[in-house]
Amino acid sequence: MVMSYKAGPELGIIEVHTTEEGGHSVDFWAKLCVEKIIQVSEEAPEKVQEQVQEYKDNITKVIEQYMQNAIKSDRITINNKLDKEGLTQASDLIRKL
Repeated sequence: MVMSYKAGPELGIIEVHTTEEGGHSVDFWAKLCVEKIIQVSEEAPEKVQEQVQEYKDNITKVIEQYMQNAIKSDRITINNKLDKEGLTQASDLIRKL
């Protein structure tokens, strides 16, 4: 959502991405994130575009790593809560993901 000078919300470009039998991968979300944050003009010199692409690739790897860490941390939290409630079978299923 983009805020205009009128202080009212305006919708930007809306994208839809679908999957079958599961959610999107960490790679998908990291690339989408980087595309939203880092952009370069099509009119920029080729060398600048190459540098920006290399930077985007590096940032994507960093975001992927932190997203993986966040997922692991969240699963640990869920496992601990399920174990605490005596739901060890559910906890074991999540642990296997």
